[in-house]
Amino acid sequence: MKIKTALLLTGLAAFASSAQSVHVPLDYWGYGFLERMEAKGLFHSLALLDRPLNRNQVAQLIGEIEDKAAVKPSSLSATDLRLLEQLKGDFADELSSQGGRSLPARRELHAARWSEGPNQACIDLYSRLSIVSNRGRSYDSPELLAEGTLGAILRGQLGATLGFYADARNTLTRGEKTAGDRDENFDVSKGSPVVISGPNLFRDRALAYFVWEKPWLRIQAGRDEIDWGPGSHSGLALTRNMPPADMIRLASRFRKFAFSSAHIWLRTPLGAKYLAAHRLDFLLLSGLQIGAGETVVYGKRDIEMSYLNPLMLYHVAEHHLGDRDNNTLFLNLSCTLLRGTRFYAEYFIDDMTSTESLTRYFGNKFAFMTGVLWSDPLGARNLDLRFEYSRVEPFVYAHHDSLNIYTHYDKTIGHWLGPNSDSAWLLAARQFGRDLRLEASLERIRKGEGAADTRARPAQGTVKQFLGGVVEKRYLAGLRLQEQVRRDLFVSVAYTYAHIRNAGRVEGLSGDDHLARFEIAYNY
Repeated sequence: MKIKTALLLTGLAAFASSAQSVHVPLDYWGYGFLERMEAKGLFHSLALLDRPLNRNQVAQLIGEIEDKAAVKPSSLSATDLRLLEQLKGDFADELSSQGGRSLPARRELHAARWSEGPNQACIDLYSRLSIVSNRGRSYDSPELLAEGTLGAILRGQLGATLGFYADARNTLTRGEKTAGDRDENFDVSKGSPVVISGPNLFRDRALAYFVWEKPWLRIQAGRDEIDWGPGSHSGLALTRNMPPADMIRLASRFRKFAFSSAHIWLRTPLGAKYLAAHRLDFLLLSGLQIGAGETVVYGKRDIEMSYLNPLMLYHVAEHHLGDRDNNTLFLNLSCTLLRGTRFYAEYFIDDMTSTESLTRYFGNKFAFMTGVLWSDPLGARNLDLRFEYSRVEPFVYAHHDSLNIYTHYDKTIGHWLGPNSDSAWLLAARQFGRDLRLEASLERIRKGEGAADTRARPAQGTVKQFLGGVVEKRYLAGLRLQEQVRRDLFVSVAYTYAHIRNAGRVEGLSGDDHLARFEIAYNY
């Protein structure tokens, strides 16, 4: 199996002898701005359903925004224009290839840059310092954490069509209460690796991949992040809750439809484990998008060609391979027909049978999420209101074979809450000029019994009960203020108040928590 896998990756690497546009990290500030521009009707694209976007995609969206704004200048506020100007500076290299675009005087800063003809490379240095204070009855004792992260990012291209990217970061945490009692962790079932030195905990993270790109096809091989779907606060199929993973990805995009697939190597102590996924999205008309896709988790054997084939229907393939894997289906919708708003929804089917009750039979496992983004509501410029509700039924993501549960390391690949839960989230965000941003949020979370790696069916009988028994309820209210002190130097302070009932699903254990965070982050 190892030999076949190595040959497969080597073959792809050899084929990738000529890509240019690497991905934009998921924590990049510009994603929120692009969502706002889409809600305002300044572009219509399928790109935001398949994140991370590549740099050429972002440059194309910037061009569409500029063209639409030129026709109707009032569609962008002075603050929007300043943010757009900074975004253009970050993607000046890609915009210059479009021709006829005005480029800002201030471009993206780099610690080092090298260029020789079509060959280019740049290095950025990344640092972050966080001070986190936890107070409340959910903590055995007050906790004050200091977290420092240092890292470097390398990206570039060789020739016209080969791109490469590497991002390595290490985080030091001090003040964690159990640090002195813990052992170093390299057990993937307990999460990402942790190295301990006295009172210090070290956690590292790395991305590294190559991309080969033509106008009609894009191939990527290496370690990266992935986040599919229309949601912002939550998702159901593939989400950023999943740690980075080794993967092979293919994408083919045209004006009216986009196709994406991924074959991902998952981490588990039980042996070989993989996830295959593909999706097809259509732009039915300007402002109305629909899509569908499948995923399948399998393992304990070599890579299956049927699952590596991006065009194969996994539901059919699973049947021919013995009906032993964890196959799912998802549907999504995004609508911006009403100017200033973006309505979206996602429906996830883990298992379904039409011969039993949809709402009571445990084997009918589904989840759904719906939301709306309202930009400049009632003429209030530079204000965004967003609401999302998500619900995950009992036993979703679980499987009768413990290898095939919907997890990578100890994290759920789908919704961060896991099965038997729901969340209602409201966010109000106001941008004051280019640099100052204020956010206020409210959220109610309910979590019942069960996780992806626990039981796959009721202890007795076949009836499921959503949020039955003791349910943990959290009511959260938060404020966050962020200032861009200088280009790519962000300082933020945040406070969250949480009222918790039945903490840890222990009946009667309730209390109030206070979480405060101060953070400085710089990308140079």
